[in-house]
Amino acid sequence: MLEEKYLELLQFNKIRDLLKKNCFSNEAKAMVDEMRASSEPEDIWPLLNQCREILDVLNGQGFFPSVEYNSVYDSLNYLLIDGNALPAAQLLGLTKTVEGCNTLIRYIKNNKAGLPFLHDMAKELELNTFVNEAITKVINEETEVKSNASAELNQIRKKIIEKRRESDKRFYSLVSELKKLDILRENEESFFNGRRTLAVMAEFKSQVNGLVHGKSESGRTIFIEPFVSLGINNEVAELEIDENREVNRILRALCAEIKPYAQALKKSHQFLNLVDFIKAKAQLAKEMDACLPSLTNDYALHVIDGYHPLLFLQNKKTGKKTIPLNAKLNDDQRVIVISGPNAGGKTVALKTIGLLQLMLQSGLLIPVNANSSFSFFEQILIDIGDTQSIENELSTYSAKLKSMTQILNEANAACLILMDEFGSGTDPDLGSAIAEAVLESIVNSKAKAIITTHFGKVKLLADKLKGCVNASMLFDVEKLEPYYKLIIGEPGSSFTFEVAERIGFPLHLIKQAKEKINKDELRLSKLLSELQEQKLKLEWQEQKMEHESFVMKMAKEKYHTLFNTWEEKMQKEREKKIELSHLAEYGQKYLRLMEDWNAKKDRKLVIQRFIDGVTAETKKQEQLKKQNLKNNFAAKKIERIKPQLKVGSKVRVLNGQEIGIVESIKDEKVQIQMGLMKLTVGMENLVLAD
Repeated sequence: MLEEKYLELLQFNKIRDLLKKNCFSNEAKAMVDEMRASSEPEDIWPLLNQCREILDVLNGQGFFPSVEYNSVYDSLNYLLIDGNALPAAQLLGLTKTVEGCNTLIRYIKNNKAGLPFLHDMAKELELNTFVNEAITKVINEETEVKSNASAELNQIRKKIIEKRRESDKRFYSLVSELKKLDILRENEESFFNGRRTLAVMAEFKSQVNGLVHGKSESGRTIFIEPFVSLGINNEVAELEIDENREVNRILRALCAEIKPYAQALKKSHQFLNLVDFIKAKAQLAKEMDACLPSLTNDYALHVIDGYHPLLFLQNKKTGKKTIPLNAKLNDDQRVIVISGPNAGGKTVALKTIGLLQLMLQSGLLIPVNANSSFSFFEQILIDIGDTQSIENELSTYSAKLKSMTQILNEANAACLILMDEFGSGTDPDLGSAIAEAVLESIVNSKAKAIITTHFGKVKLLADKLKGCVNASMLFDVEKLEPYYKLIIGEPGSSFTFEVAERIGFPLHLIKQAKEKINKDELRLSKLLSELQEQKLKLEWQEQKMEHESFVMKMAKEKYHTLFNTWEEKMQKEREKKIELSHLAEYGQKYLRLMEDWNAKKDRKLVIQRFIDGVTAETKKQEQLKKQNLKNNFAAKKIERIKPQLKVGSKVRVLNGQEIGIVESIKDEKVQIQMGLMKLTVGMENLVLAD
């Protein structure tokens, strides 16, 4: 879809490098290199959704099986050759990868509802438990063939153990005797070619009967295998040969047993590596806060809060804010012409759109708002940067003309065109004329395009052509800094004279330059500069008002919260004072009773006064309780009848028969006309007559 030079120009190769860092297997890294953009939705749609499914699991902090297992392709290919036997260590390593495949397949098949696209990939794969059971039945965790793998191996190893014990017994018995004679070195034993020897002082070698295997570099120590254990050691060596022969036979039989499953295991392992690749894409998507936008079939795009992936990741590391990009291309707005000062972000905007589109059509999720929408363009046609060709002896302008010609020949409604500074590299008037002609041709081709320019006539033409719209990159004239913010609907000034004046360029030369250019163009440039400055001021004012409104809202909420808290506190204080007042009253009465009691007055009278006081207080509490119930009843009655009462309503007084007419209502009091009388009655004492 795109030549390699354009992939490099859009920095797609750097995206590949980031992906490779997330891959575990070499096979997955090879898939990254083979990744290509496609214009076929049916090819890319499953890839995007597979990645999205894993991303959803990662974002939800859920469990996803590990894919970090060693490659077993070589082992499986070797296994497919008749008569081959894999070493025990390789067979045990195979079990770990097979178990990893089983875990992954089991997890995906058990989560069909949440992973439908991954499930569709795994539906033909089967769990393989036989291979691991067969291998672990024969081989232990120390990568040794188990003694019970065969009766013959078990018998051989028992004999080896017996012979080695006998050899040890004879050897150490001899060592004990020779140590008494003081003819052995401190390191009394050693091994040569697997044979145990005695370290004998050279001057005493004739006193030890045995087979000499070697001597030390100094020649002062002779290594002798004593005859007392030589024969039995030979028997052990022969048994070890038998052991190795039986082990190889067992391994060949085991490999023959699992060989029929090798092809199925290769498919499972391929799936493991494929998921490794998909998971790497999901991890990169998580790092750049990417998502899957809406996809349409109308060759259009609507980027909402889109970020250049590499710029976003770079700023994320340094804690710097990245300005999002917003742009829309559809049948009504097919071409956007971006203008503005150099280093204002025009080319970055082009590359952002191009890279996002290329990533999406390569099966990668992109850092945009989820409400964005994209489609699959059949071609992405690019002319960005200096295309000067030394090999073909083409100047910058000639190379640009050639590139523009190729783009115009291929442009159609299914293309996305990205052109930077088209018409530059030659005489400005002639270049502007060429740019105008190219712009008209692109608009007529129905292609979707984003183009950058400094030509004033191109900006004017863009304002006239149907389906074309101007846009600009905001620029801070005071600080001479770009905002990197794209504004659709108005052209931008190049700020040529403003920048020159700010950096100290001679004023008389700026004045001469202004006199030399067309007055209309000068007025247009000034108008655009002033318009953008006014727009920025309005945006700042709007942001300030929004902030002040937010602060007022928060202050109001805080006031209400504090007021309610204060009211609750005051109510509790009032209740506490009433309670303390009652307690004080009770205390005084109690003290008077105690004084009368201690004064030895008529104690029966004191007791009677105490009983009378308790009785009176009890009645008072009961009356208070009844009053509270009555008040609650009245309140509920008022709450129920109040919405239904209005002037003219017919009512009756409780327990009364005569009907009155409501003449007025004030608070919870109602004035009624009842015959010749006028009465004011509380709502709780009224009943609706009808």
